[in-house]
Amino acid sequence: MPSSLSRTGQTTKSAALVVCGVAMIARYLLAGQGAVLAFHGLRADAVPTGVLDESLHLPISVFRTICQHLAAKYHVMPLTEMAATLAAGEKLPSKAVAITFDDGYASNYELGFPVLREFGLPATIFLATGFLDRTYPLWFQQVDLALGINQRGALTESLAKKLVLLKTLPDPEMRLQVHRLVERAGDTLLEKNPAVTQALSWDQVREMQATGLIEFGGHTHTHPILARCSLEQQAREIETCRDRILEELGVSPTLFAFPNGGLGDHSQETLRLLKAAGFTSAWTMVSGRASAGHSIMEMPRYGAPESAWETEATVSGGFELLRQWRGGAA
Repeated sequence: MPSSLSRTGQTTKSAALVVCGVAMIARYLLAGQGAVLAFHGLRADAVPTGVLDESLHLPISVFRTICQHLAAKYHVMPLTEMAATLAAGEKLPSKAVAITFDDGYASNYELGFPVLREFGLPATIFLATGFLDRTYPLWFQQVDLALGINQRGALTESLAKKLVLLKTLPDPEMRLQVHRLVERAGDTLLEKNPAVTQALSWDQVREMQATGLIEFGGHTHTHPILARCSLEQQAREIETCRDRILEELGVSPTLFAFPNGGLGDHSQETLRLLKAAGFTSAWTMVSGRASAGHSIMEMPRYGAPESAWETEATVSGGFELLRQWRGGAA
C-alpha cells in the first residue's frame, strides 16, 4: 500500500477514536500513565529532501501543529522527571507526555528548537555521538543515499527491504555490506549532502542545554543494533557515548535510547552494561504507555504522529484502549 494512503487511513482512524469519545475515555481509564513520543529529524515544508526515506523527517508545519496541541491540552514534562517518577513506583501527573528525538539531527536545532521554545515544551535528544563527531555517519543514512545512486529509479520499498535484511546481520557483517554499497556509489556519495542528513554540532547542543529546556541522552556511538554486537563492542558503544557527552556537556547522561529499539534489539547483558555505565533509564521503540508497571530499563515509546488527530489518539491512550478491547490486536 502506498505510504500516503496508509497515512490517510491512520489519520481517519485517529479522528474516529477522538470524535467517538474513545480518547476521552482512555484519558480517564489510563490516568497515571504517560506517553513518550519519539521523533527523529524534521524538514522544511515543500522542499525536496534528497533522500529516499522521508518518513524519518517530519515536515516542520506538522511538528508545530503537534506541539501546539500538546501545549494546549497536555502536561509535557522532562523525560528525566518522568523516569524518576516511574522508577519510584509512582503514578504520573494527569495527561503526562514527554517529547524525544533520536540520533541528533541538525534539524532538531534549526527547525525543532524554535518551536519547542515558542511553546515552552521540554524535550530530550538522544545522541549518536559518532554522528555528531563527524567520524561515523549514520549507516542507514549511507544506505539510503547509496541506493539512490546505485539503483536507477530506486524506491523507498527497496530501501526498506534492504534495511530489514541488514538489521538481521551481525554488526561487523552489516558494516561490510554498507561499506560495499558506499564504495559502489563512489565520489557521487561524497558530493551528496542533503540538509536532512546533517548532524547537530556540539556548540548547538550546548546552546540548547544552556536554556534548561532540552536535555540529552545516549544513543550509542556508531548506532549499531546492540544485540548484533559482541558484549565487548556493546560496552565500547555505551561507554564511548557516555564519555563523549560528559566531555562535551560536563554532565554524564542518565537516559538511554536503544538504536532501532525493537524487542530483540538488546539483551539482559545490555541492560547490565547500561546500569554499570550509569544509565538509570532506557527507552525502546516498542509502543505502549509509560507506567510504573514497566521495567525502567525497557520503557516504551510511540513513533512520531503525523497529525493533530493522531497525536490525540496516541497520547490520550485511545489506540492503547482500542488494542485492549480487541484483546491485544493492533
